[in-house]
Amino acid sequence: MDRERRAVLKATGLLGGTALLGGATGVVGPTVAQEVDTELPPGVVLFDLDGDGEYDAEVEAAPESMRGGDRTRPIHVTSRGRATVDYAASVVRPEGEVSLGDLDRLAYDRYRGPEDGSGEGDAADETFLVVENDDGRHGMYLTDETDPGSEEWQTSDVLARVNGNTGGTSGWFEYTEIEDGYEGQTFDDAVARFGSEARLVRVGVGHGNAVTPTVLDAFFANLVVGGQRYEFPTSVARRASGANPV
Repeated sequence: MDRERRAVLKATGLLGGTALLGGATGVVGPTVAQEVDTELPPGVVLFDLDGDGEYDAEVEAAPESMRGGDRTRPIHVTSRGRATVDYAASVVRPEGEVSLGDLDRLAYDRYRGPEDGSGEGDAADETFLVVENDDGRHGMYLTDETDPGSEEWQTSDVLARVNGNTGGTSGWFEYTEIEDGYEGQTFDDAVARFGSEARLVRVGVGHGNAVTPTVLDAFFANLVVGGQRYEFPTSVARRASGANPV
């Protein structure tokens, strides 16, 4: 993941803590500081990153033709053919007490549509996790820089990456404030960093290019956390825009 995209996504604080969204050196985006309260409920989070008052990145239910097998209710992240720097994420709250050490599966399916990544830049997938241990909550994301394949369902094995197999990605990045005892913000092994008893409290997927205008056309489905299947939500839980400064 390039430094500009990382800077913008870190600034938005998608899934945990409170952050300031504003201009950064070399970043094309809003220049007005925006406080983003990210104590997120499950649902869709939309970001108007160019501050034009429009949310060009949307999340909707995928058409019937995209369903099949375990993919009963896929979601579609789309900009409806418009190139945009706006961004969208869909967030799930797992049920019960799910610890990192007890997980035997954490995965979801993804599909890159025919228009995805057209325009001036490329679109990337981010996996977002929030875990809670005795030190508090920690939000992290991982950008999948591997080609998901055009118009083909593929499975993203998140558990392998939680356990340190982050090949083909930029590694995990903790965007919340770093507590004493934790080194740096980039790491590979989430279990080693936060402990096997750390509880998984949020899982999300995001899609877009926060720097270069890009057409979004991607599908996500069949989230599995342990033995439980989840549907990614399409109801909007929050909108955040650089047009509404605090």
